[in-house]
Amino acid sequence: MATNDLLTASEAQEPGLPTPPDDPLAKKWAGRAGRGRKHWEKLRKRIEHNRKKVAGFCWDKDPATQEFVDPRANLIFATAQATLPNIYARNPDVSVTGTWRNKDVRLFCETLETVLSKQMRMAKLKSRMKMSVLAAMTEYFGIVKMTYQRDIERDPLITQRINDAQDNLVQLDNLIQQSEDPQSRGDAELKKRELEEQLRGLEAQSEVVRSEGLVLDRVLPENLIIDDGVVEFDDYPNADWMIQEVPMARGRAQGLYKVNLSKAKAYKPIAHQMGDGKNGRGTDGGGRLMSGEMQQSGDDDEVICILEIWDRTSQLVYTMADGCNFFCREPYPVEKAGQRWFPFFILPYAVLPGQFVAPCLVDLTEKLQNEYNGTRDKFAAHRELNQPGWIAAADANMKTLKRHTDAILGEVVLIDPDGKPLNQVIQPKQSIPVNPADYDTGPIRVDWEQVTGLQDAARSTVVQPKTATEASIMQQSLSGRTAEFRDKLEDLLQEMDECAAQILLQELSPAQVERYTGQHKMGVAPDPMNPGAMIQVIEEPAYDWPQLSRGQIFDMVEINIVAGTTGAPDKVQAQETWAKIFPLVQQLLGQIMQIAAQGGDYGPLEALLRETLHRFDDRIDVDQFLPRPAPTVPPVAPGAAPAAPAPQAGPVQSDPSQDPMAAVQQGGQVPGAPAQAPTLPALTQ
Repeated sequence: MATNDLLTASEAQEPGLPTPPDDPLAKKWAGRAGRGRKHWEKLRKRIEHNRKKVAGFCWDKDPATQEFVDPRANLIFATAQATLPNIYARNPDVSVTGTWRNKDVRLFCETLETVLSKQMRMAKLKSRMKMSVLAAMTEYFGIVKMTYQRDIERDPLITQRINDAQDNLVQLDNLIQQSEDPQSRGDAELKKRELEEQLRGLEAQSEVVRSEGLVLDRVLPENLIIDDGVVEFDDYPNADWMIQEVPMARGRAQGLYKVNLSKAKAYKPIAHQMGDGKNGRGTDGGGRLMSGEMQQSGDDDEVICILEIWDRTSQLVYTMADGCNFFCREPYPVEKAGQRWFPFFILPYAVLPGQFVAPCLVDLTEKLQNEYNGTRDKFAAHRELNQPGWIAAADANMKTLKRHTDAILGEVVLIDPDGKPLNQVIQPKQSIPVNPADYDTGPIRVDWEQVTGLQDAARSTVVQPKTATEASIMQQSLSGRTAEFRDKLEDLLQEMDECAAQILLQELSPAQVERYTGQHKMGVAPDPMNPGAMIQVIEEPAYDWPQLSRGQIFDMVEINIVAGTTGAPDKVQAQETWAKIFPLVQQLLGQIMQIAAQGGDYGPLEALLRETLHRFDDRIDVDQFLPRPAPTVPPVAPGAAPAAPAPQAGPVQSDPSQDPMAAVQQGGQVPGAPAQAPTLPALTQ
């Protein structure tokens, strides 16, 4: 992009940004946002408390002291970290099936699987979902926002944008406006220097000017306001509206929306990462809205709150700044959205009937952790009281006593007891008896196991199970504890993949799909319309990407998440399963090959093989084990001799006429068998 065009366009603009007039509809939405904040205020405070509890840092303490980390044993954090790899350790396996039974859509399903997996991986699905799982355990909800990035001026608000030059252009436009503002003459030289640096970076073209694709944003629970009319959690996709609060620097917002936002309310971005010495609260610019105190206006670096309002009733998206009664941009409909209109996908830790919020891991274990650490702290204090010491008579000779207490190992100390027995002059201090029952944490651990479902064997205290009982405990405990939570996660991932597939089918062109699958295998064939001419034809298609209407897309695709594919893989269990299933599969395949060689019907054995593999592991694709149908041999004209095959170097092959199984293994036909009899590909000798 030529920088002279940008400068010419900026010179034609009048200094200063326009201030739109107040809009009654914007004022109405501002009131709804205020009521929504009040409705969820207690939940926001509890989330803030939970974060501090799990982190355990005391930012008002000296980092070099032990008091900087509050709990002696942070059991909540350890439990969350131990649970995470069993819930989400890798991206799930996606299975796409077509609902059109009268058409072969297998290649289309394979193409969609490839494109969907690639787009999700590029959108950093794994890191987003792992953080969402942790958020659900400690903050009640993990929220992911899915959008498609095209044009920064037309897209919904995206926090984690794909790297391109659009952000730089917004900042450049902001610098141009500031350099022409008469009120900013005092910083003219600084603005000019920043403008020159931006122009030099754009001229270098270090980034792609415009990128597009799926984008996944992590949304903090306190930054999403849900319609307070929603009672149960499962009804949130049917809410009338949702409002996302997006922290943004005032200068960047003005450069993006081209309106004057000097009246917007300035916020202090506060996060529990670094403190200012007061109650552990600190400012780090991390983008979390915690305090709405007004600051001195006029600074382009101060943070304001942009409200992105998703109204399901009108199917429009409104954008406004908190504190302003006008919209920053014209309300717009979402182009090429999925069947699920809201882009927010929420993962709960638990659900309860009749209310939106259910207890999270912190609520279930906070008192138990406090009791455990209190018991351990008291036991440590008791040990401190029982340090070794001596008790001496009040009239004892201090010089003699000091010689006794300072004696080294093996030294003989001479003491004058003044005619008294030695034990009446000095003797060891007696320890305060310890009652083990008073400091026993066994009942606390039992309660912990009851509320978390995580037993000692599954908490990795048994790293390598020594007995079959311990191994069974590990497997059963992990399955029982994570089954429900993982089921919620897989349902959410399936909704996300369905929505992503619907968006991609509308957004991507066949040329864009070709970047993921490669080009078709092309060949030449006679032109039926022009005898003697040759045309280029597709010998082997690499992809199938139909151009369909929006309604056809919603009805055509059915996407499933393969159960159990998000957790950490268990190689030992997988090897044991395969060792059990291999002899059965081998025997069934041998029988199928024999029946296929004789031209018989092996359908019952195929059904038995499918059921057997499904019982062991439903992730196995049965079709890759079955024989492939033989290619149809063209009929030979009467009186014409068949062409002799060209001689090939190599080991001597068996005569197919004498060995039917050899004919099947070599990909040929069995003498006397029907032409459509299934055969196996040639095996390497």
